Amino acid sequence: MTLFEELKRRKVFRVAATYAVVAWILMQIGEVTFPALNIPDWVMSTLVLVLLAGFPIAVIFAWIFDKTPDGIVKTSEMSDTSIKEDSREWYSKKSNYFIPVGILFGLFIGVYGPKFFSDNSNNQNAESETQKLAILPFSNIRPDNETDFLGYALSDEIINRLGFLKSLIVRPATAVRQYRGKEVSPEVVGQELDVSLILTGSYLRDKDRLRLNTELMDISKKELVWSKSMTVDYDDIFAIQDSVANSIISEINAQPTTNNTLQKIDNISNDPKAYELYLKAKSIGPVVISDYKRQLYFLKQSIDRDDKFAPSWEQMGFAYSRLSNFGTDVKENKEKAEAALLNALELNSSLRLAYGEIILLYTDNNRLIEAYSYALKALKMFPNDQKVNAGLSYGVRYAGLLKEAMSLMEKNISLETDPYEQAINMADIARVYFYMGKPELGRQKFDNVLEFIQSKGIETSSYLLFYDGLAYLYVDEIEKAIERFDEGFLLDPDQNFSLYGQIYKSIFLNDRPKAMELIRKLDNITIYDGEQYYRQIHFYSLLNMPKQAVKKMQGTLDRGFFPYPYFISDKFLDPIRSNPEYKDILIKIKAKHIEFKTLFENTMDINLLTDISS
Repeated sequence: MTLFEELKRRKVFRVAATYAVVAWILMQIGEVTFPALNIPDWVMSTLVLVLLAGFPIAVIFAWIFDKTPDGIVKTSEMSDTSIKEDSREWYSKKSNYFIPVGILFGLFIGVYGPKFFSDNSNNQNAESETQKLAILPFSNIRPDNETDFLGYALSDEIINRLGFLKSLIVRPATAVRQYRGKEVSPEVVGQELDVSLILTGSYLRDKDRLRLNTELMDISKKELVWSKSMTVDYDDIFAIQDSVANSIISEINAQPTTNNTLQKIDNISNDPKAYELYLKAKSIGPVVISDYKRQLYFLKQSIDRDDKFAPSWEQMGFAYSRLSNFGTDVKENKEKAEAALLNALELNSSLRLAYGEIILLYTDNNRLIEAYSYALKALKMFPNDQKVNAGLSYGVRYAGLLKEAMSLMEKNISLETDPYEQAINMADIARVYFYMGKPELGRQKFDNVLEFIQSKGIETSSYLLFYDGLAYLYVDEIEKAIERFDEGFLLDPDQNFSLYGQIYKSIFLNDRPKAMELIRKLDNITIYDGEQYYRQIHFYSLLNMPKQAVKKMQGTLDRGFFPYPYFISDKFLDPIRSNPEYKDILIKIKAKHIEFKTLFENTMDINLLTDISS
């Protein structure tokens, strides 16, 4: 008996043909009905994959078994005479056609099925690709000092409403502030901010009525997506914001990360004046200390009129936090910032800025576990929010999860469009290479930072100059390091980083008296930032003062900074490694590092981590 005859006897051809036809029918049904029922594309892809996997199984089953009047038995157990041929006239006439058709269908599934699956998967990825949107400050049709603030404030509020979307990255208000009051081409903005969607608008206040005209443009396709005009009572500005945000969501078919249709602004102020004062505060700067103080001036009035309005509390917390970062009444302003932010989140648990600030605040105050819990909650709601991701990367770096921190910071760069903030993120990544014991790579990355700054026409800062100098120290280029430290000091002699640079300079020039004089100045400065405080370990270690260095190690740990890999690899700590007290504190640092690492690994959502690492 030939192989063909044996395959025919075992009904392999018949089973293959039947399977192929049924599979083809199922694919056709799925292709027609699944879109109408809003069934996700991956379901169709899975169906094809299952059918492909089932085909060889069906063929093998047909070879081994056969269905007979006596039931399903092994083919090998049957004699030729026991086979009861199908006597149906239709089948006997059609079988010769049925078999080759079935084989062709089987080949079709085998050859084109994987391609279909791949193409479908690619389509799925294309459809789910994250879109990027910039909402420019709206222009006042009839400019005046009383209503000009609305242009930036309204666009900022709509930006905040869209922060929860997983399929849309919205450029932050800080990125679009530069276009306020300017006539700019949407195409130019699209290139500068790396976005495909641009929302522009204009408004006019006429007594107690407010009219807003908006246009959504797809820069990549060079076409107007939609235009929208609304007129509402001035006291009902919320209605305009919600309408525009909902229109954007509907047009791009964006998917939320929560069950909310929009980021809810609970406890909407019943006092229109309180909301107006809040918008005035949002429209200010902020660039310098005086801007934050002006914000607080309006925010205090807003809260006096309505102390249940959460956004005012949120903005107040942000202003106090920034004032503390500038070194203004640090302890008092940090306490005020925390109280305001917690009050805001109690009134409304979905405020993006409040989450970002409380994460940073708690990280700086040795409350990393609390900071992380807020970060996890915020990431589920706002996976593409720069503030939330920046806060998490900050804390993860503090704990010494260096690869994870670097992935987060790389995402921060993709989310951040303010060139200076991008440079800061790039510098943070370069610094992580120091922590990894790879100073040469860190040095190379800092070259990239400086090139980026120059290409963007950005003025440097004492902060960046200090860390650039430190990078040179790590690769033993002392003269270049001192040059950077001096540049930073001339730029801003009152900055902590300028002082750190001069201390390093004195140490490496062997000017011990000068170094000690400058170090004593640090005793009069309150430093909450554990990463900054770490510098003092360097100073005392390099000056061969192990007792003081170990004391500063404890102070660094007390401030919540415990990147164990950095303590192990940092060559500037070599002079104190044999000290018993150093070893004791290092054990504590390692324990804190492992504790947080375990927590991170057990609680971080894999999907979120994949997004972060992409």
